[in-house]
Amino acid sequence: MIGAWERAVRDARNAVRDPGRTRAERARNRVRAAVEALCAEEELCADRSLGPHLAELVALLDGLGLSDTSGALLDHVVASLRVRPGLLITLAPALDRLAVALAAHGRYDAATWVTAASVEDATEPAAALANLAHLTLRRGDTVGATEFGLEARRFAARAGSELAELDVAVLETAVSAEAARREGLHAAADRLVDELAGYVKRLAALAGDDHPASQSALAALASTEFASAEAAGARARMERAADVLAVVAQRMSATLGGHHPRALSVLRGLAAAEYQLARTSGDARRLAGAEVLMAEAARRTEVRGPEERRGRAGRGGAGGAARPGWNQEQLMDVAESVIRETELLLAGERVTSLLHGADPVDARGRFDTIHAQLDRARVLLNDRPSTAYALALDALHQLDELTLARADASDADALNSSRRPSP
Repeated sequence: MIGAWERAVRDARNAVRDPGRTRAERARNRVRAAVEALCAEEELCADRSLGPHLAELVALLDGLGLSDTSGALLDHVVASLRVRPGLLITLAPALDRLAVALAAHGRYDAATWVTAASVEDATEPAAALANLAHLTLRRGDTVGATEFGLEARRFAARAGSELAELDVAVLETAVSAEAARREGLHAAADRLVDELAGYVKRLAALAGDDHPASQSALAALASTEFASAEAAGARARMERAADVLAVVAQRMSATLGGHHPRALSVLRGLAAAEYQLARTSGDARRLAGAEVLMAEAARRTEVRGPEERRGRAGRGGAGGAARPGWNQEQLMDVAESVIRETELLLAGERVTSLLHGADPVDARGRFDTIHAQLDRARVLLNDRPSTAYALALDALHQLDELTLARADASDADALNSSRRPSP
């Protein structure tokens, strides 16, 4: 099984490295064939290194313009897990990556199922339940979202980690505020906004203002404050909330990369706020600017896989277009895609390691080394894209080693547990 995964990843890497126009389409066809062969394997999901393999392969496929292929791979992985749900125990450490990839490709139902099915065996059930609350709200189920959020808070209180508890409290309170607002319970929603502000301040004091969790929490607060001000007709408050979203969007994009799910989430929130302000102002220029911002948010999302965005078939996206060959500019695009994907995974691993209380000095040192290597890759991106790609790929491999080491430890705990996933 490992051989099939490695062959698919190898062929995808080779296709990216070879910019020759005459061989490009043949290389892409080899990649498609390798992924098809991978999907034909009966033991597709029986390898616990699926997480790192899947993350890299999806990034490479999207960078090659084969988002239809990466989408098919994700669908097949989910289908395999539905047939053999017992594998959710073996793959528990990889499920976070799978859920992130599914959500980033617009497969919210599948992301919700993966998260829900793995909650009982998650090493951080509070975080899994909080994510489930968020996904449930995105699907329009306000009652279910609130229930999952409250359950997340109960689990977080048992964990004994103040940072983990605050991170969950922020997400749960934001979800509850939005759910109350949708139900027309504006007074209750406003009380939750005040409660959320307290959690955000405590989280920033604990983790630092520049921590991704702190920035995400600030964005959540700004979005809920905007909704509160809009309901009250307080335009000045709406403007201030939009200003905060603009600052956070810029910081998140600079820190995590413009295509990181957290950065995209904040950008979409900013676009929605600016559009609402422009629409009610009667300012044609501001409305045009807001529409440009919304288009940019959509474009960045589409780059991660336009075929996966149901209901958006009429909108074009550069990420899904077939490319006949690779010149220097195109190779830059692919290298940047791998850099961004690695930055996304690195940020997630930092947070996961911190939340688990298992972030020893040597791991932090390796995180810093990987981060420095990615910075070097960005410096070389314009002039030496091939070198930048090689550096980014090596950084991804280093990160995978850390991830697998953590996965091995988590697997040992799971095998000693009597818990089983929901059917």
